[in-house]
Amino acid sequence: MQKEKLRTVRKMKGFTQQQMAEVIPTDVSNYSRKESGTVSITQTEWNKLAQFLEVPVEEIYEEGS
Repeated sequence: MQKEKLRTVRKMKGFTQQQMAEVIPTDVSNYSRKESGTVSITQTEWNKLAQFLEVPVEEIYEEGS
C-alpha cells in the first residue's frame, strides 16, 4: 500500500527521497520501498519524518505500515 500522504507532503515541501532517507537514516532505495509500501515504516521513523517535514504524524501516517 503506497504512502500517498507521505509522498504528497514530501513533494509539496520540495524534498527528495534522498533527503528523506538521510533523516531516518537509510539508503534511498530502501526509503523508496518504504514510501511505496513494500517495506514497513517504524513508529520511530514516522516520528522522525513528521518532525523533519514539520507536520503532525497524523498528517502523513497511513495504516498498513
